[in-house]
Amino acid sequence: MTLWLVPLLPMLAGIAIAAFGPQSRRALAAISGGVLAATLILAVLAVAGGWTGALDWGGGIALTARLVPLSALILVMVPAVALPVTVHAALHEAQRGLPRLVGLMLLFTGGMVLVVAAADLLTLLIGWELIGACSWALIGHDWRDRDNPASGLYAFVMTRFGDLGLFLAAMAAFGATGSFAYDALGGLQGPALLIVAYGVLLSAASKAGQVPFSPWLFRAMAGPSSVSALLHAATLVAAGAYILA
Repeated sequence: MTLWLVPLLPMLAGIAIAAFGPQSRRALAAISGGVLAATLILAVLAVAGGWTGALDWGGGIALTARLVPLSALILVMVPAVALPVTVHAALHEAQRGLPRLVGLMLLFTGGMVLVVAAADLLTLLIGWELIGACSWALIGHDWRDRDNPASGLYAFVMTRFGDLGLFLAAMAAFGATGSFAYDALGGLQGPALLIVAYGVLLSAASKAGQVPFSPWLFRAMAGPSSVSALLHAATLVAAGAYILA
């Protein structure tokens, strides 16, 4: 089986729910809970079966997914945490725009799973930018309150600035080794090694809300409580520490 199934399931389900999801709280809770339970089962099967994924675009550019002990543990933890938080959101958050909220939480979960499963900097970047975009939309979910979109935009710009480090790291790694793969990073030396190391550190610090990027975390509290529980207490902020590890 391919490891891509684990992030793709919540991503596709999230898009469908955001666009066509039912208004019923119980139906939303049942559907989103079922999707995340299935994602959790797939994650466990992926860990047990040693699933991998690869998509070769040619010219040394490829998307790869592979698990090591640390990523295997986090792969299971992400849907396990997202499941109760998302079901709680479906049952208790404000009714207006609820399908969009639940759908975005599922899409975010899929992006976070992709970050965890990535085995190269290009795949990591795709997941990294997806969770950043979802966090912007989730923080500004209640857009009728003008302060919320402003807070979402502030968090988006602050984390995007830090994400430039990851773009620089990916470009430096590819320029020096001809590959985005994590396995190729051991061959780096000189300026390329410094760019990759400090680029990843900068991006991790911004996503984790560390100084000087910490103010975005306070602005992010404008989002619904369930969003804060999923993004800022359990997954997105922890992603910074994860990529360093």
